[in-house]
Amino acid sequence: MNDSYIGIRLDLLKFIEGSNLTVLDLGCATGANGQYLKENGLADHVIGVEFDTDMALLAEKNYDKVIVGDLEYKTTLNQLEALNLDFDIILCGDILEHLKNTESILLFLKKILSSEGKIIVSLPNVRHIETLIQLYFKKTWPRNDRGIFDRTHLRWFTKKDCEELFRSTGYHIDKYERTLRARDKIGSTFDWKLRLLSRLDKDLVTFQHRFVLSHEH
Repeated sequence: MNDSYIGIRLDLLKFIEGSNLTVLDLGCATGANGQYLKENGLADHVIGVEFDTDMALLAEKNYDKVIVGDLEYKTTLNQLEALNLDFDIILCGDILEHLKNTESILLFLKKILSSEGKIIVSLPNVRHIETLIQLYFKKTWPRNDRGIFDRTHLRWFTKKDCEELFRSTGYHIDKYERTLRARDKIGSTFDWKLRLLSRLDKDLVTFQHRFVLSHEH
């Protein structure tokens, strides 16, 4: 169980507008998002999908249903379709970079997203200056337990890559925000050099991209 992936995602939940919504939380971990959504009246029906069996068991306390499975397996997608729900919100926090067939998953999600629904996505930014530091100065591609160089990542994205991915799969980008961080390390702070770099090119100090997507009209 990786502690880096089980916390509440207020950076994503803040985009949710409305109440008593039907929400799908992909990679729901131990259920912190579901608990928040229910306790604050944002959702009255929350479904989770989680690959890790132990975490899924914990999440079940706060979700109406947790599907244990891999999003790239047809059996998992069939279970989601069989619910016959139109989701108002689909949370996709740091999920897409772990998938081989990212495009096909996004196309599938369109089918279960309500006509006015939103998909809220976060993705790590491979164009962060940390990549330059590791590749050109340290001469390595790290394999870490979290962050930009998470060993389980199968895809890597710049902001431009994200935009092309979403548009090619028929989504409209409603909102975009970035998480700024000096280095990959948690708690890293900006000094004057990083503040200057931020003014020159914000992508180089963008640790994470956050998007709100809707159906392309």
